[in-house]
Amino acid sequence: MSAPLLAVRDLTVTYRLPGRGLLGRARRFNAVTDVSFELGPGETLGIVGESGCGKSSLARGLLGLVPVAGSVRLESQELCGLDRRSLRTARRSLPLVYQDPLAALDPRMTVADTIAEPLRLAEPGLTSAERRERVSAIMEKVGLEPAYRYRYPHEFSGGQCQRIGIARALITAPRLVICDEPVSALDVSIRAQIVNLLVGLQEEFGLSLIFIAHDLPIVRHISHRVMVMYLGRTMEYADAELLYTRPLHPYTAALIEAAPLPDPRAARAARHKPLVGDLPSPLQPPAGCPFSSRCPMVQDRCHAERPALREIAGSQVACHRAEERLALLS
Repeated sequence: MSAPLLAVRDLTVTYRLPGRGLLGRARRFNAVTDVSFELGPGETLGIVGESGCGKSSLARGLLGLVPVAGSVRLESQELCGLDRRSLRTARRSLPLVYQDPLAALDPRMTVADTIAEPLRLAEPGLTSAERRERVSAIMEKVGLEPAYRYRYPHEFSGGQCQRIGIARALITAPRLVICDEPVSALDVSIRAQIVNLLVGLQEEFGLSLIFIAHDLPIVRHISHRVMVMYLGRTMEYADAELLYTRPLHPYTAALIEAAPLPDPRAARAARHKPLVGDLPSPLQPPAGCPFSSRCPMVQDRCHAERPALREIAGSQVACHRAEERLALLS
């Protein structure tokens, strides 16, 4: 087995909130707590969970954009603890594709300038002709016409703007790309095009991807492994097919059951059991299991004791009753 391209150990992302009132003390809370995973060359890790579960905070923590503790090792380089200049250099190997494609682009810059900007920082020795050649090549790869290079972002659709963002992320030939909700702002038909584009680029360039999304069917299509997050913690982590066909955590099962079905007849026949209640505040998480306030399988132990993430039949699960679910699903 090849060495992981990215190895994350016990990553914790902490935010500081101002105190209430003039003399109020500042508060801190963990948006992400003790998350660990590995990502190999050419693999995709899907990260799913409701809004507010810490998915985007995890992405920012990997990039060093927020205060973190733990370890983030990209190949042989430890990113946590780097000084600002070294971290800025390391981020060139971790480009980000954003959720809102239009808002992520500078409206005053042409497509060519937008895509070429990372090259000016990463490879300042390139000539103007060499930059133009690289920009034209990557535009072709993502399905953008060469004639578009002198247009501005407002002249494009959301899907085209996301193609521009992907081209910008790939222009420096990184090995790993973080996609933070890259299709959530797009129409359903365009989502499939962008996902298929990412899959094709991954196969061509041997890219590794971290793909954050709400859409579970899309995550299943693109991912090799999937991590389910709730209140900043990992609830389940497994191979994609294993997780979708045999979810061992009640939260994972609830997310899968709530996913829309493409067949209207199947959707009408399905009897979903929606989650009860709202996501608790990360400032005041439940004692014991984070999911205990909404779990249909909750018992007294769940309120008193936080379950550890442990290996069960090929999956990593943080649930006291995972063995019972395994027996039911077997």
